[in-house]
Amino acid sequence: MVLDSPQRLKALANDTRARILTILEDGPASAKQLSALLEMSHGKVGHHVKVLRDAGLIEVVDERQVRALTERFYGLTYDRLSIADSASDRLRFVFSQAAREARPGAEQPLDPPATYVTVRMSSQQASDFHGRLMSLVEEFRDSGDQDEEHVYGLATALFLTDTPSRGSRT
Repeated sequence: MVLDSPQRLKALANDTRARILTILEDGPASAKQLSALLEMSHGKVGHHVKVLRDAGLIEVVDERQVRALTERFYGLTYDRLSIADSASDRLRFVFSQAAREARPGAEQPLDPPATYVTVRMSSQQASDFHGRLMSLVEEFRDSGDQDEEHVYGLATALFLTDTPSRGSRT
């Protein structure tokens, strides 16, 4: 799915909605289950679910009858998100969202937790580097331990930019 509309970007800009999408990466969940996991009222979660549905990021994937009510289970509508043109500004936005989700700096075990770098390279070098980066992403995804108390996030992007090379920024 391409993040190509202000509606989709706005939907992702909210911490709670980003957390809902993260939860749904593990599989479908009902609003009741989301409420329990997020420790929020059903009404608040319902609002965020509606915003995500309206943006086309989630959909109803299953329903079941619970007494007189229908319980709906929501799932992601995408396997992978990509960012439309003018990626530089939008990627900075996405990384700032990741930073908002991160624990405060004093609690971060890794220093620095994030870096932004631009370098000059050929398209072939970028393609090769991207392949290695995606291998690391898969390795990170597969290395999780359900019994571990700490949860780490990984945000990565490799994109062509008009910004001149300027070294590292954290």
